[in-house]
Amino acid sequence: MSTSTRTSLLTQLRSPASDDAWVEFTALYGSLIENWLRRQAVSHQDIEDLRQDVMIAVCSEIQKFDHNGRVGAFRSWLRKITAHRLHRLWEKRKRQAGGKDCTKISMIADQLADSNARLSIEFERQHDACLIEHLLGKLENRFGAKTLQAFRRIVLLEQPSREVAKELGMTVGAVRVAQHRVLRSLRELGQGMLDYP
Repeated sequence: MSTSTRTSLLTQLRSPASDDAWVEFTALYGSLIENWLRRQAVSHQDIEDLRQDVMIAVCSEIQKFDHNGRVGAFRSWLRKITAHRLHRLWEKRKRQAGGKDCTKISMIADQLADSNARLSIEFERQHDACLIEHLLGKLENRFGAKTLQAFRRIVLLEQPSREVAKELGMTVGAVRVAQHRVLRSLRELGQGMLDYP
């Protein structure tokens, strides 16, 4: 299926013949969860267990997920699943430690469950950055390197379009057209999962 007619990954996951979509989803989101937990200094063993638990939960719950049309609905759903799995790990560690406090895992879980907490905001930013880079990789055959570079610099790095145009040897109009074409394709590919920009 060509990039232009490809349905969103989220839609593909709900299809009975979704093996390729699950491989892609697991690689993308497994990596996101793993990297985010590593930044929180969670142990290697716990990271592996949590990554698997989150992927299993998503697999079993994806048919029930209903995108309500609000910005961030999918990433919020994923964040809540991750927080719930962290809370379960905290309970398990607390029982294993004979009642000793496992405050670090508890603190991470509580912050991740709170949509206004610093760790939740960081999780959602990392989600968007990871997904955008993944989708941009899928667009490399559709757009030239200069077009994608213009998009990255204007949208992701927030550089002035005049500066980008000059440095890339393009007109300001061409840079803006590139920006909008790539953005349109990103929204198409990330439908239901990508709420940016």
